[in-house]
Amino acid sequence: MRRFLLRILAALGVALTVLVASLGWRILSFQVTPAGTFDCGIILGAAVIDDRPSPIFQARIDHGIDLYQHGKVKALILTGGVGQDDTLAEGEVGAIYAEKKGVPAADLWVERQSKTTLENLAGAQVLMTEQGFHSALIVSDPLHLYRSVTIAQWLGMEVAPSATPYSRYKTWKTKFPFFLRELYFTLHFWASTFRA
Repeated sequence: MRRFLLRILAALGVALTVLVASLGWRILSFQVTPAGTFDCGIILGAAVIDDRPSPIFQARIDHGIDLYQHGKVKALILTGGVGQDDTLAEGEVGAIYAEKKGVPAADLWVERQSKTTLENLAGAQVLMTEQGFHSALIVSDPLHLYRSVTIAQWLGMEVAPSATPYSRYKTWKTKFPFFLRELYFTLHFWASTFRA
């Protein structure tokens, strides 16, 4: 009986290792902007500093602006609520920055309430429905995209990933903690949706 239980535990360990390794590979490789055009780009929120985008958020916005200027998306949705000690929502700060960089206000939409990636996307989905947008590129750091697209598809959104080439996470010293965070939160999302 003990040998049987050890075999079961070993098999579970192998299965868990394969699952985590497979998920890790998906997170690392899920970055390419697809061909074609999309109704909008959803720029996922990040921190702001003194009502200005943090370097991480600015890199995401800059990539969204590039997509807009090259005709990949017709509009931009900036997401993110008000952080602790901030006066403006992340989405508002992002929209102000994008407008200063030449994106017309008529093509900028702001989600102001979200605190998490799931809330970012759910709020963006509401705006897409209101504006008649059907497809979107999700704009974020490369390691954030697999989970973001997974959540968006779970919500029923028609999306594809577009990784910012300007990510602040350039060395493995900065990438590895972010990678572990994404691994954890993706597994947590899977577990929570499975229980639901």
